[in-house]
Amino acid sequence: MLAALGLIFCPSGADALASPTSAHPQAHATRSHSAHARSRSAGHSECQNATAMPSESNLALIRAATLCLINRERANHGEPALRADTQLQSAAQGHTDSMVKGDYFAHIGPSGDTPLQRMTAADYIYSEHIGYEVGENIAWGTLQLSTPSAVVAAWMASAGHRANILNARFRDTGIGVAAHVPASLAQGQAGGIYTQDFGVIVTG
Repeated sequence: MLAALGLIFCPSGADALASPTSAHPQAHATRSHSAHARSRSAGHSECQNATAMPSESNLALIRAATLCLINRERANHGEPALRADTQLQSAAQGHTDSMVKGDYFAHIGPSGDTPLQRMTAADYIYSEHIGYEVGENIAWGTLQLSTPSAVVAAWMASAGHRANILNARFRDTGIGVAAHVPASLAQGQAGGIYTQDFGVIVTG
């Protein structure tokens, strides 16, 4: 089983849920703009570990494979590669771990925390005086549907996720992965859950 979720956050607080593109992957992507926000290609080589399932010993490799696949998609569409950002990774990993521990799959945490609040808490959005645009994709899968290639393929098949992945303004990203699936979803199968946060900071 594989699922991904998509939600778009607007400055006004309005939101829209992206509809599923098929009976299996569902899309959940979030985007948020501040009032100030405004408007190198990756190589085409194979991405190592793209078909590996997440395990406790390979999470760094899974993150690297996911970023490689994302940047390959961006390169194929003429967009610059995203660079790994430690603050966004902290926010993404924290949310991934929270979903596993709290047995849920959503952009909003049990305490009401949003992607924007998590990225602010991680100091990616470090001042109320800067502009920004941020987004978030999440997904979970079991067995071979938990691999980076399966997750990125599902995201690319969904309008909300695809928009975040190919957003020409985004420059930074962080990927959180856990080698577990929330218990109520996994039905006893091995798998993994992913959060990818996206962002760009506008200071001028």
